[in-house]
Amino acid sequence: MNYDQFLVFWDLAEDWLERDIREVVEEEKERRENYWVKPSKNKDAKAEEEVDDDGYDIPKIKREDWPRYFIADEDLPEDINAGFESADEDIRLEAAMRRRLNPEMWEQFSYWDLHTYFGCDLAFDSPRPLWTDQQWQDLRDLYHEFVEEDKKIGPAGKVRSYQASKDEVDFSQTFIPFQAGHKGRGLQAVRDIKAGELVFKATNNTIVFNYGHTWRKLLFAINERFADPGMTCDMHVWSWVQDLYEGGPIKVFMDLDSGSLLNEGRDEPGWDSPNVQCGKPDATRCDSDYYAFRDIKKGDELLIDYREFAFLDSWPDIGL
Repeated sequence: MNYDQFLVFWDLAEDWLERDIREVVEEEKERRENYWVKPSKNKDAKAEEEVDDDGYDIPKIKREDWPRYFIADEDLPEDINAGFESADEDIRLEAAMRRRLNPEMWEQFSYWDLHTYFGCDLAFDSPRPLWTDQQWQDLRDLYHEFVEEDKKIGPAGKVRSYQASKDEVDFSQTFIPFQAGHKGRGLQAVRDIKAGELVFKATNNTIVFNYGHTWRKLLFAINERFADPGMTCDMHVWSWVQDLYEGGPIKVFMDLDSGSLLNEGRDEPGWDSPNVQCGKPDATRCDSDYYAFRDIKKGDELLIDYREFAFLDSWPDIGL
């Protein structure tokens, strides 16, 4: 255990003194296990991405070389104080880590650093509201502003992110957002959908990031623009990593519309069964089109097994 880890554990010592630390570590690993779990399959693609410079000219700094940082009790922001006062152990741990996460090192933050920095465990401790149409439009407007500013950095013509399609599709005749109980927000069919029918696809609101830092920068832009910090956490956890073709380089994906609310289902005990799949029923791989693989009734929640397309362990491979 290094010094920073010791300090985090010291903050929670009162709760942990009677517990085996290995139990705590295993709980944290299990908590994160249900994020997307499909592994990256192409190491050559990973090497290719490492050679393909993102043009930001940001040196990689080892974590042990980060400057020491600590927010004193009297200077703690209200949200971190609220985290320490929570009855939830994960939220208290998050608060303890946030007070030591140096904002000047934001360009080095990993996926989980970002989750911690934005206080996402705290944000998701209570039900999150459905986004309004205006909020989605404001987010899309922000993205286009962001792209124009991002183009000013590094080599001219560098494409760091792009819209996956030019298609403008209104899915409101197929599904609508709704509060899905313990799963949070989800998508509900507004009509009967036949097996084999297209349910959802990548549109002009689907953003593909070629570089992890571009996605990281957009999250900070979202956090600065919107008053509700939970909106940043929403877009953080609604993003995923996948490839575009078999053996291709991995990308970060983000939907700037209610398609982000497609929840996970699995054919496993304790889960609701999926009714949507990535790719046509006879397809050999998953792309960015999603089909009903069985009949779906009006009012049913749309569910898909994320493991069909998303890669959990590849966030570090794209610099996150």
